[in-house]
Amino acid sequence: MSLGGRIVRRSIGIVFSDGGLLALTSTLPAGGREHGDEEVTAVLCDPDGAPLTFEEALLSTEYGEDGVQRRATLELWPDTDEMRPLRGAGTLISAVCVRRQGIDSEIAFFRWSVEGREGLGTYEVGREVDE
Repeated sequence: MSLGGRIVRRSIGIVFSDGGLLALTSTLPAGGREHGDEEVTAVLCDPDGAPLTFEEALLSTEYGEDGVQRRATLELWPDTDEMRPLRGAGTLISAVCVRRQGIDSEIAFFRWSVEGREGLGTYEVGREVDE
């Protein structure tokens, strides 16, 4: 399976060792052409379940020669002025590629650290397929 198509969706789900959760999704809207056009949303839930949303979420990815995401960094800017941005990074454990509904999805399992909180999760990158 070729991983050469335009990226139209990226999503991350992390479960932290303390029971907290982080979810991030980005989509390329209709008419969008490049990375900067993505609409990105993220939410963090602490173990007590209180959600924290972000005004801005930045996701940077390093890809291997095979097109698989190898490393990623996050910068999450909270909706409140009382908190500084949260930063984190993840590294590849293993990955699998699946094709569904005209999208090649590279689903990678990552080891994450966000502000010192360790966790495991997935990082999926969906690319358009010319069928």
